[in-house]
Amino acid sequence: MKIEIKEKENLFVISPEGKISKDDIEGLVGKMNSYINDHDRVPSLVIVTESTPMWESFDALKSHISFIHERQKIVPKVAFVTDSVLLSLAHPLADVFTGAKIRRFKTDALDDAQNWAAMEEDHPGAITALEGFPSDVIALRFSGLITSKDYTDSLVPMIDAAAEKHDKLKLLCVLDQYFDGYSAGAIWDDMRFGFSHLTTFSKLALVTDIDWIRNSAKLFGSLMPTEVMVFDVEDLDDAKKWIIT
Repeated sequence: MKIEIKEKENLFVISPEGKISKDDIEGLVGKMNSYINDHDRVPSLVIVTESTPMWESFDALKSHISFIHERQKIVPKVAFVTDSVLLSLAHPLADVFTGAKIRRFKTDALDDAQNWAAMEEDHPGAITALEGFPSDVIALRFSGLITSKDYTDSLVPMIDAAAEKHDKLKLLCVLDQYFDGYSAGAIWDDMRFGFSHLTTFSKLALVTDIDWIRNSAKLFGSLMPTEVMVFDVEDLDDAKKWIIT
């Protein structure tokens, strides 16, 4: 396991090489303890891996689980830099069950991952309406770190007001480079919102390059009584044309 310590950015950049051993985890724990004692601050983690990590033995797995359990309440952020589909699907669950903020980046976005992990605070969340659409189309841009408050204060009132005027609505959601992620509470609100509006929308266009969101939409979209299409950010104009037809 390769460990690069960036003191200025307060980061540990971790690159598993082969199967993870118990010695790897113990070495990581030792370096983190020394760093915390010397600098009086807890570093964020950037984990760079080509595929889902495997463990050398059951003891290695137990050590890894123990490390996560002990550190997740104090580590500010964890950035995964990987193209692994399995890790992208696991992201929302990991975000709920750990205290650290977690975000996944593609393998060609290591600099973006380190910049995000080094920021002490995320940009405040906002759900803003996009103009120029028919009244039955709700077009929204999600930016910053979306919290439960953003849902209750912005999203729900917009949808409820439009639903009073139309039997069916169409929803366009844009999550581009200005989107930082969801808080744990917002993820649960997103699930509740989806289940409570299963029959509200006739069409849903999701515009994003974030793989775990794209994969989740494709997985659950087939189970919804709504026509769902996923677009790349560069294809926003196509998404606009599709949602209004």
